Amino acid sequence: MGAYTGAIDSMRDRTQWLARYRATTEALEEIRARELHALTDEQALRIIKSLSVCEPLWRERPDWSGLVEQQALFHRRDKR
Repeated sequence: MGAYTGAIDSMRDRTQWLARYRATTEALEEIRARELHALTDEQALRIIKSLSVCEPLWRERPDWSGLVEQQALFHRRDKR
């Protein structure tokens, strides 16, 4: 087999793989949409509450963001 026919075969394989990938992706999206649609509000809330996150869901808001102090530092630097 020459290099040219090998390239054609690999292009054909790639095209077939991409077609299968797209078809599979579409099928999985359809299944996911049906499953989400079938959830009750209670089931959805239970699933959301069961998700673990790295940080707490609600952070207490700090009294200040530090922006004013940062701007003061920048202005001080400009005056030099």
